[in-house]
Amino acid sequence: MTFVGRPLNLVVVVAVLVLAAGTVGATVLYNSGVSEVEDQNEQLRAQNEQLREDLASARERVQTLQKRVGSLQRRLAARNETLTEVRAERDAAQSDLRAVCEQVRGENASLPEECANVGSE
Repeated sequence: MTFVGRPLNLVVVVAVLVLAAGTVGATVLYNSGVSEVEDQNEQLRAQNEQLREDLASARERVQTLQKRVGSLQRRLAARNETLTEVRAERDAAQSDLRAVCEQVRGENASLPEECANVGSE
């Protein structure tokens, strides 16, 4: 019986050692994997923070540009209004000049130089 007991004990001891080594190996692999994941998470957190800062900077730039565009639009609207007023004044002056030139044509045969290019409508 001792002959069967010793090899059986030896098998049990070897099996326990193999299982222990497997457990230690699995634990080491698990810890290594966890370490890699933690490192990746830290890198992603840093990258995420940088992206947040970039986004905030881009938003500030967009707001600045929107304000500038608004200012330019107001200036353009004011200039367009001024241009419309100037055109209206020009049209009124041309109309007055036309009327004067027509009156002069009726009264004189010679026209002033200002009436040379003024046509009647």
